[in-house]
Amino acid sequence: MNKPVDIRKHTGDHHRDLNNHLFRYVFFSTLHLRREWFLPILRQLENTQYMPPEDLLALQDQKLRALIQHARANTLYYAEVLPEGVQGLADLQSLPILDKETLRARAKDMTWRTRSGQRPKTSGGSTGAPVTLVKDRKGMAQELAAMWRGYGWAGVQFGDRQARFWGVPANSRARFRASLIDFVCNRHRTTAFNYDENLLRTAYAQVCNFKPNYFYGYVSVMRDLAHFVNQAGYTDVVQPNSIITTSEVLTSLDRQLLERVFKTRVFDEYGCGEIGTIAHECEHGRLHINSENVIIEVLDSSDRPLPPNNKGELVVTDLTNYSMPLIRYRLKDYGAISNRQCPCGRTLQIIDQVYGREYDTLINRIGRNFHGEFFLYILEDASANGLATSGVQFLQHPDLTLEIFLVCEESAFIPLSEYIKKRLKRDFDQQVNIDFHRADQINREPSGKLRVVKKLVR
Repeated sequence: MNKPVDIRKHTGDHHRDLNNHLFRYVFFSTLHLRREWFLPILRQLENTQYMPPEDLLALQDQKLRALIQHARANTLYYAEVLPEGVQGLADLQSLPILDKETLRARAKDMTWRTRSGQRPKTSGGSTGAPVTLVKDRKGMAQELAAMWRGYGWAGVQFGDRQARFWGVPANSRARFRASLIDFVCNRHRTTAFNYDENLLRTAYAQVCNFKPNYFYGYVSVMRDLAHFVNQAGYTDVVQPNSIITTSEVLTSLDRQLLERVFKTRVFDEYGCGEIGTIAHECEHGRLHINSENVIIEVLDSSDRPLPPNNKGELVVTDLTNYSMPLIRYRLKDYGAISNRQCPCGRTLQIIDQVYGREYDTLINRIGRNFHGEFFLYILEDASANGLATSGVQFLQHPDLTLEIFLVCEESAFIPLSEYIKKRLKRDFDQQVNIDFHRADQINREPSGKLRVVKKLVR
């Protein structure tokens, strides 16, 4: 089988200047200091992506056996819940499923304390309930290797300039840390929070001046920017080598708009904060799972496995994180796995469709837009202040009134409501009217999507 041509060799060479080489040096130097050197792993992944399917399964089985043995021997939680005699893939479905609530409640019991170089990872999660875990250097290196392999499919090289359409932390310390990371990674950040047409105009001018090699970030923000550029009638439009979308469902209309306005290819990415990168889109438009790093199961409503091409709940096992193993972890996302072969020649499994998460962009009374992640950041800050919730939904009515549903303990409802109200009055809209409700769960859309932040229309 002939391997497809690596498009990194054919796109955007005129943009790869001395500045990119400088930041490549900064990037690699930082990885050395953090001891997250992933290039040898990346070279392995460039080969294993073409392995025969049976060899990939054997590799997963080997890694799963090692992970189960380690988890049972080194963590209190898995010593309790993993049955004796359980080994590899053949026994996977006999293992208990791990949910976010258990992860929050038993985090200490799931952590391997003797591992050095651990650092936290936080995710808002599909329900809006923050989840924090730890990952060690080796696990981070394996995650980075898979991520950069996927970036390579989109024509991205180390040191390339990235226009990042993402959230900006409210906390000054976290904001400073984010700016340092942006510098090391050679990227310019456009906030997904608190923007209107004037700010989009300024942001677009900054992006043009930055001359990015690629765009990366939330679909909705880049969609709004594309609409602005299109309506403004700009003739000299910035043209990145590629666009990588993440964190939100990418519709065919979104893809067409972005590709038409910015005259480039769009590549979708799927992942979550707890695991990191899970799947990347190849040059043939297929979303390939990083099968060397994760095992994905598709389950029905009774947690029974579904055959290929059937939609169900996605459950993931992270084969790379020994500091805090995640075995059969509910993502609370829904999708299907295809049994089709991809023309690209890669034998990695294909996610045919992911339809679990969709965040709306809400607007305040002076017309500024706030991406859904803005509201989830508030929940993360609340959790850090001891105000936990296991689920949330923000609904904005046509009159701009907010209706907020909280899944939490009764004793936490009032202080959590007051905290959210104070933050929204300060950072979102001083005049906003808010109605709070305590709920048992957050319901999904008829399509299966879980819309944590939702704008209602008349």
